[in-house]
Amino acid sequence: MSMEANEMWAAVYNAFDPQQTPWEERAEEFYVERHDRPLERLRMGLADSALPLKAIIPGHRGAGKSWALAHLARALAGRFFVVWLDVEKSTDIFNVNHVEVLFLMGVAAFRTAEQAGLRPDRAPLERLVESLETLVREETSREGFRINLDRVLEGVATVGLGATAAGAGPVGAAVAGAAALLRALPFTLGISGEVVRRLEVKPRITEILGRLNDLLDEVRHWAERPLLLLVDGLDKVELAQAREVFAESRVLYEPACHVVYTVPLLLYYSPHLASARQLFAVHEFPNVRLFPRRQYDKRVEEGYALMRRVVEKRLRALGLEPEEVITSEALDRLIGMSGGVMRELIHLMRDASLQVRMDGKERIDEAVAAESIYRLRRQYAAGLSLPYYEELKRVHETGKPTGTEICDELLRNLYILGYSNDELWYAIHPNVLPLIEGVR
Repeated sequence: MSMEANEMWAAVYNAFDPQQTPWEERAEEFYVERHDRPLERLRMGLADSALPLKAIIPGHRGAGKSWALAHLARALAGRFFVVWLDVEKSTDIFNVNHVEVLFLMGVAAFRTAEQAGLRPDRAPLERLVESLETLVREETSREGFRINLDRVLEGVATVGLGATAAGAGPVGAAVAGAAALLRALPFTLGISGEVVRRLEVKPRITEILGRLNDLLDEVRHWAERPLLLLVDGLDKVELAQAREVFAESRVLYEPACHVVYTVPLLLYYSPHLASARQLFAVHEFPNVRLFPRRQYDKRVEEGYALMRRVVEKRLRALGLEPEEVITSEALDRLIGMSGGVMRELIHLMRDASLQVRMDGKERIDEAVAAESIYRLRRQYAAGLSLPYYEELKRVHETGKPTGTEICDELLRNLYILGYSNDELWYAIHPNVLPLIEGVR
């Protein structure tokens, strides 16, 4: 290939990076709204609610929740001071508890306000730190426990929009940005979930909530507009953690501002959602429907059109017409094998941009697409043993998850996908289906 062609394919490869954050330069150009407009419903709820709204967004990993939240932040920045917190990059996500989440929310609000040129008083934040230090010393044997506040402020992964400080502009800028997310240093209190559950009936939690709300009031005062916290990353926690945090506790309901949390899809599929709904508005974020229920051989053209736009917007942002890069047949095949999972399509396009160069071709055609599809299928197959194959067959036959631990793992890792139209339904990932049908 010529140097010019190699440069083009390198640009395509980087435009389809599944790890790209929604705050990177030009990322907003890539966003595509869904036909059912789940964000519009949430936006209206936030704008219209007289009291602080607490909402949860369940969805598969890779469904595009983070990109949707970033788009929502930009859309609402003229009305709210918006703080986006990435909990996954700010703490030990597999052991996080709701006290740590509360603290990180306060730290994120304070840091984004400072970075935006506002001048919030640090005293409310220091009082919150004091309460947390006292809590840990009282409930553990670590009598000398101290929080390095400067380190936490430096390490929290957060972005803010909507500041009104001089020079910030009418909407403001991303005040932490992608580079800061890479520098994030995980924070943890080192206390168990059992200790936190015991604390919920003690005055100390009430004190922590009060000091958090004092801090949020301070930020709101300087921002001169309502505060909206978007708490991303909690969709990565295990179901047991999600149940404790959202269904068995009201702690995350208590911050005195609008808050939107991402949550694991398994919470949405569990009976515990009924308890969570008593506190939180639920705005599900499903995968894109590419075929009717139990009819893999038919197409939902609306879904294909949406996924095509995702690819086309990224290519046109590079100054490329889609037909220069990929044939329509190859694109449709990649879309079909993505299962309607946004990150899966991005991954397949990235892989195909490497394969086309290895094959010495000018465009991604069906043969190149097939190589990428088969490579991903082999990776899915590598994670399966006989019990998993049997579980997949059961779900394929019934169209319903079984609720077993194995089934939960398959849902969490995209072997089984959830969709919705008039009802919620399930299907085997189209790229996994040949593995249980004996088709290669």
